[in-house]
Amino acid sequence: MLKRSGFKRLEVVHMPPPPAKRLERPVVYAKGCDTPQPMAKPEPQRNPHLLSMARGRPCLLRTRVCNYDSSTTVAAHSNLLAHGKGRGRKADDCYTVWSCARCHTWLDSSYDAEFSEKEEAFMRALVAQADEWRAIAVSAAASPKDRAAAQWALDRLQQAPEVA
Repeated sequence: MLKRSGFKRLEVVHMPPPPAKRLERPVVYAKGCDTPQPMAKPEPQRNPHLLSMARGRPCLLRTRVCNYDSSTTVAAHSNLLAHGKGRGRKADDCYTVWSCARCHTWLDSSYDAEFSEKEEAFMRALVAQADEWRAIAVSAAASPKDRAAAQWALDRLQQAPEVA
């Protein structure tokens, strides 16, 4: 016969969770207003087809770590505040460039490059990207979806304010 251990089963008591702390976010006010008014948050501009067009394309970022492997190419978003990048927010999809996996990693998380070097490389690639989109937008060989997505990005780049 088995002996019982000296430990008793504890009675489980279910207690309600403590009340959640309400996080107060600071209000951001528009500049140049006499009376404080909350700034409207811009709606993110997304185009999934534009991002999918990067597959199989050549890398346009072409940093010193580029692997020139078009099978790893994806759309890399800008990390610049002027392009809509913010805390918890990606830049709009019109501010993307075709980038191989190595260049994308270099752009997003490299510690061996200064921010100014990354900014210069991205802006150079964005000019090349706009040229690629222009070529696709007018190409009779491109699919209608590709032409529409390329034109969508070009239209938004035209509307972008000048950065001082």
